[in-house]
Amino acid sequence: MHSDIVIIGAGIGGLTTALALQRQGFRPRVFEKSPEVGDIGAGIMLTPNSVKCLKYIGLESALVDHAIEPLESVYREYDTAEIILSAPLKDTMEATYGAKYFHIHRADLLSILSSAVLHNDANAIQLGYNHTYSIDKVSYISSFFENMNPVRSDIVIGCDGIHSVVRKNLFGDEEARYTGQVAWRGMVPSKTLPKSINSQGSVSWLGRNKHIIHYGVRNEDYINYVAIVAEDQWTEDGWVKLAEVSELLDQFKDWHSDVRQLLSNTPKAACYKWGLFDRKPLINWTNGRTTLLGDAAHPMLPFMAQGSAMAIEDAIVLARSLSNYTNVEKAFLSYQNVRIARANRLVEKSRGATKVYQNPTGDKEQQRAEAIREVYGYDATTVII
Repeated sequence: MHSDIVIIGAGIGGLTTALALQRQGFRPRVFEKSPEVGDIGAGIMLTPNSVKCLKYIGLESALVDHAIEPLESVYREYDTAEIILSAPLKDTMEATYGAKYFHIHRADLLSILSSAVLHNDANAIQLGYNHTYSIDKVSYISSFFENMNPVRSDIVIGCDGIHSVVRKNLFGDEEARYTGQVAWRGMVPSKTLPKSINSQGSVSWLGRNKHIIHYGVRNEDYINYVAIVAEDQWTEDGWVKLAEVSELLDQFKDWHSDVRQLLSNTPKAACYKWGLFDRKPLINWTNGRTTLLGDAAHPMLPFMAQGSAMAIEDAIVLARSLSNYTNVEKAFLSYQNVRIARANRLVEKSRGATKVYQNPTGDKEQQRAEAIREVYGYDATTVII
């Protein structure tokens, strides 16, 4: 039996897992090291494969209230703004793939998830618990936290991201791979920008070894952007740091005036820079009574907007597997058999997606279609487990 479930990490993967388990009749407990559930201001793309999952756990109306359904996806030349590709999103996504496509502020999605979890169980999320290790006692597992009493449970689910302590304890301290890409992220009030930037859609500017994508969030009151540059080395201390907007502008000094105006209007102390890392795909996510989920299992580059989507899919399949099988080993095996090949394939596809966004040549319509066809059509709520 696995009636007592501990989840390490209250990010999108951990909270989606908690809510999916609650809807299957479990009472999971989520332990988060931070003092609050939150995130650096950032947008997120919710593609149809992830929206199917969020609808399945009862969040459709909340998404409609807080997210934006973009009209189209547009690719532009970096310097002339000439349109390379324009593809409809609104209505088309649901008709083709069975669910809508949304843009949402990451903090809003976390708030939706945490509110739903706490509505079901006011004590489900425990903050300020910094997980250090777990000991599998065969019949149960003990999880240890800094300055806290150990917590006993039937299983542990590691949802603690690319820096996962759970993964390290299970499989060793494998070094993350720098992918040759550096990203900057910012959130700009739309009232400071010209109408040409305030497009009701997703806009990607394509250059050689560089690209920028931007879109609106929070009722189009803010424009979220991610600017990514191919660089041979990451020499900064740590993976994420505050950055000077002037440094970013220097990287894009010969780009279209709309791009430069967007970047230059980034509020002070609101521009973040980080090196993009991933890890070698695992062939196994489980050891005894512990398994991994989301970035803890399969961190990936953001080029296909599938990092959070894969965690959300994982959560649904894992909850369904635990509901179907009372034996932990069988439940985890079912989960892995369904998920591991797809997730690892997306890790490699995301690495290869630079050819779409950082090379202005080629048939972008065909490249985009090939990239999304197998991704968006997947349904974690009905896949055979």
